[in-house]
Amino acid sequence: MNLRATEKRVAVKEQDKIVELLIERPTTEHIEGNIYYGRVVNVLPGMQAAFVDIGQKQPGYLHRDQLSSYQLSPLSKPEKEKRGISHFVHQGEAILVQVAKEGEGTKGPKLTGLIEFPGIHIVYQPFGKFKSISKKMKEESRKEWREHLYSWCTEEEGVILRSAGEHVLVEVVEEELSALQQQYLDVQGKMSSSQVPALLHKEDHFLAKLLREMPKAEIKLMEVDDAPTFQLLKKQGYPVRFYDGKEDIFARRGIDQELEKALKRIVWLPSGGYIIIEHTEAMTVVDVNTGKFVGKTGLKETALKTNLEAAKEVARQLRLREIGGIVIVDFIDMSSVEEQEQVLKIVRNEVRKDRSVVRIIGFTELHLLQLTRKKIREPLTRMLLQKCDPCLGKGTVYSPETIAFQLERKLLEYYRSDVEAIIVDLTEDVKRIMDALPDLVERTGVEIYYVRSDGKPGYEIVFTGSAIDAKDRLKSLEPY
Repeated sequence: MNLRATEKRVAVKEQDKIVELLIERPTTEHIEGNIYYGRVVNVLPGMQAAFVDIGQKQPGYLHRDQLSSYQLSPLSKPEKEKRGISHFVHQGEAILVQVAKEGEGTKGPKLTGLIEFPGIHIVYQPFGKFKSISKKMKEESRKEWREHLYSWCTEEEGVILRSAGEHVLVEVVEEELSALQQQYLDVQGKMSSSQVPALLHKEDHFLAKLLREMPKAEIKLMEVDDAPTFQLLKKQGYPVRFYDGKEDIFARRGIDQELEKALKRIVWLPSGGYIIIEHTEAMTVVDVNTGKFVGKTGLKETALKTNLEAAKEVARQLRLREIGGIVIVDFIDMSSVEEQEQVLKIVRNEVRKDRSVVRIIGFTELHLLQLTRKKIREPLTRMLLQKCDPCLGKGTVYSPETIAFQLERKLLEYYRSDVEAIIVDLTEDVKRIMDALPDLVERTGVEIYYVRSDGKPGYEIVFTGSAIDAKDRLKSLEPY
């Protein structure tokens, strides 16, 4: 966990391979999971949807099927299905909604009236009406928990008991449910005193969300470079180790190199084959190639081995790069249905590890594998890169935000060093972001001077040394 700098980063490893990279910036506002008191600004019967103003740039999209039992009038289920959305909501109405999916581009966020409050062991739904228990639990445990859930909740309320709750004390789960129920009561209290639109409940910090979704029993070791977070995790019983090195923890553990690879089009496979990942507006396309791998017994064996390696790597890259939406994989032509089934088996096994929902459609007549992955966060490439102006947008370069946060982490490495002053050559857009960061001089113990660059992306540390020598050096440069 790289939490020492302004940009917070977490890498998740499985079998010594990085499978997830989570990044949170103060410049990026995440609203998924937030609960708003919004105003219906438009109702479209033809789309069976309403657009709701929640105070964002674009109104949110709310489909009729996402209305809660509270928002639907008291009709029988067949009658409800016959009625259009205009029967249940009208323009100008104030309505309680939760963000189910972030907006993208010119599209507003996707909303739901099926409000839920997720916890570590249980998910509470004020209007859920059903009590669900993880199928991963043993039937005997499921029966016992079902009795508890029905005794804790009204008929109107719904709960989902996660598999992480199976071996937890009943009192712990009940206490967590009570806390989640209180969160909903707090939301109700704010509704009566808030102007519309209003934010009533903000989703947890990304680290808390990650820990909630990752059972403690599955975590072997956590390494963190932030002392308060280390103490908090240790107090909560996580297997945690504190990193106190000068070098940035991601650089020290080789994760920065993996991050750079995750931004490239080509990913090499163990045998010498490779895959190419291309992003388009409509979908992500993956092409599989044998590359330098020639095999030992012939083309068929070469193709199958490459495809099996690619099947495993594609599933990992979806998680690592946070790829969502439609994905098409063009494997090397396989001679039989049996070989396709071998590939499918690996893909199915690997995507089970994904915390996002992955749906495998199957092979088309052109032998292309179709699948979809639910979008949870912004893709890494979109977060860290921007279009390259000199090549008219045909390529990509690091965005000013990415460069600024890289520079901040590098400057923090000089804390408790003999260096008194540093001179950094950077562009004006990067300097603007650096100026907005918390006091770096106080956090590094070093005087920092910025000088104008020649416009090239990136930064260059052109001097480290004494404060007197730095001032002499500045005379020949162009400070901001």
